[in-house]
Amino acid sequence: MADVGPTANLPGTTRRSGRAGKVYENGRLQGEIVSIEWTVEVEQVAVTIAGSYRDEVKPGGETRRGTLRVQDVHDKWLLRVWRFLDARRRNDRAGAQSPYFDITTVLDDIGAPAATRWLLIGCQLFQYDGGHSQEDDLITRDIPFTFRDDKPLDAFEYADNGTVVMTRS
Repeated sequence: MADVGPTANLPGTTRRSGRAGKVYENGRLQGEIVSIEWTVEVEQVAVTIAGSYRDEVKPGGETRRGTLRVQDVHDKWLLRVWRFLDARRRNDRAGAQSPYFDITTVLDDIGAPAATRWLLIGCQLFQYDGGHSQEDDLITRDIPFTFRDDKPLDAFEYADNGTVVMTRS
């Protein structure tokens, strides 16, 4: 029996490599960002079914968070959070607004039929880290962030007949 399904017989070149990604902040390529991971999670609310010995779950609130991994080339990411905290301590209402920014992630691997682009809307930073180690060859930092919304700009999936179905928004 032959393997069936839209991805069962795809060649190895169609498996995406992580080295083909880019990250844009408000439309500008961020060359120090070497990786990005983000998660959208729907909370599960436990529901007790009265009169029975079973529970079920239903969807609850949504959580959106991610992590940027950056090569340490400047203090831009740290200073965003520091400036916000400093303005808050000084009671500077205008400066104490945590700045929002948008991120576009691009995964554009050779062999894949198309690039995948997602837009993360309303990103904010709430943490910064510093320091160094004599053992570090290259300093990389993980920067957690949150975001308000997201949407696929270009996404695709393989159909049962082998064709590619594109999603654009």
